[in-house]
Amino acid sequence: MSQNSKLKVQIEHDGFKHTIEGEPDKVLKAISQYIAEIYPAYDLASKLIYSPDYLELLEEVSVFVNLTTDGQPIMLRSDLSADQALAAILLANQVAFKLGKRTTDESTIEEISRAIGKAQKTIQNTLTDMTKAGIVERSGKGSYRLTTTGTREVQETLNSLREGRNGNAGERVEPSS
Repeated sequence: MSQNSKLKVQIEHDGFKHTIEGEPDKVLKAISQYIAEIYPAYDLASKLIYSPDYLELLEEVSVFVNLTTDGQPIMLRSDLSADQALAAILLANQVAFKLGKRTTDESTIEEISRAIGKAQKTIQNTLTDMTKAGIVERSGKGSYRLTTTGTREVQETLNSLREGRNGNAGERVEPSS
């Protein structure tokens, strides 16, 4: 999206019209606030339900992974363990899919192996462990994607790594006090 892109949304409810216009992320937040005012239960439910903010995730994962114009992941950091790098690739592909930059959120063993420079057997073994932990799910023959739980855990792990704390994908990283 260009820096000047604007989003305009008009909400009509019970005879009232409310128009919100501005930068897409600010408009989406304003819509959420407006709905929370109309339906207080929505606000309560939104605190209980994990719903990833893909624009925020994009900012977080882009420190570790970029994508080529054809949607192939490129690792930017070589200091990550195999499971951390693999998790970053899966998250980048998921975010790119949700934002319309990839046709699928699935990643193949070959694609991950190329991106992080690890043997396919290492990737397969890591994916097996992550599947058992509920972080990854098999979506087809040789294709994998993050689960919702996995998305949250990977986000927490990458945040810890960005902040200089050590974290492993698949292990809950406790926030420091």
